[in-house]
Amino acid sequence: MTADAETPAETTVSLTVVVVTYNTRELALELLADLVGELEAFPDSQIVVFDNASDDGTADAVRERFPAIQVEASADNLGFAAAVNRAAAAAQSRWLLLVNPDARIDSGAVRTLVDAARQRPGHGLYGGRFVDMARGTAEDSVAVVPTLAQLAGYATGVDTIARRFGYRSAPRQAAASATNVEVDALPGCFLLVEMAAWKELGGFDERYFMYGEDLDLSVRMARSGRRPMYVPSASIRHAGGASSSSGRKQVLKLTSLVTFVHSHWPAWQARLADLFLLTGVGLRRTARLPFRTPSGRWETAWRERRSWRDGW
Repeated sequence: MTADAETPAETTVSLTVVVVTYNTRELALELLADLVGELEAFPDSQIVVFDNASDDGTADAVRERFPAIQVEASADNLGFAAAVNRAAAAAQSRWLLLVNPDARIDSGAVRTLVDAARQRPGHGLYGGRFVDMARGTAEDSVAVVPTLAQLAGYATGVDTIARRFGYRSAPRQAAASATNVEVDALPGCFLLVEMAAWKELGGFDERYFMYGEDLDLSVRMARSGRRPMYVPSASIRHAGGASSSSGRKQVLKLTSLVTFVHSHWPAWQARLADLFLLTGVGLRRTARLPFRTPSGRWETAWRERRSWRDGW
């Protein structure tokens, strides 16, 4: 054996893949077919599907199509964060891979992501590139950690105007990178996690029912001395929002954002953030008045402002 050769223990990568489903039967079946093929490279691995009380037969369909996959069916919708925590609780693998049910995996993406983590361990989180199927862009592959300046731009509409003139924030620029790069935060739709770091931090914060748990984990991971890494060569395609309407999705996102700022910011900054968010939603709702779309996302967000302003 040469000095740089790997030992047998190092060549075996144990991987637990968690997929949380909610009324996404057909999409989930397509994803799972992708995963089964991807995991041929990792024989000592498992897939766990946690179904959040779907009423479209998702759990039964997965059991029928993929009898080797472990399915946990909840009687209640626990939300994404709690579902992942339950599914990963008994895992003894080196890695935890989270994949959204509305994703399709490009060939070799899982191997590419794991190889990057093996070559540069200690980052805690490793995220791949995902192309939004509807928009055809990959700019959301790196998550944005909110700041007061960013929320002020949201409140005044300056952020929207700047984007129209071609401005791209640092996370958006990082998402366009062709090489691996350290970032502040990663989204959870295709996310590889070092299990030791996951257990050290206690997994996801279960206050987040949906959205924001990945941002919170990224920030806590960074505070532990690990900086998330973006791996653009590991790519997927993502439908996005398959489990929620645009109005409902916006309310969930705002609720999670309020929870995040009140959890991580000083009280005075969090109160200012509340004002900026309310102003920004009001501005966008006002701009939509001529279109008379009461069920639109900004109309819904404004109408339900009392609920999301309390956070989770």
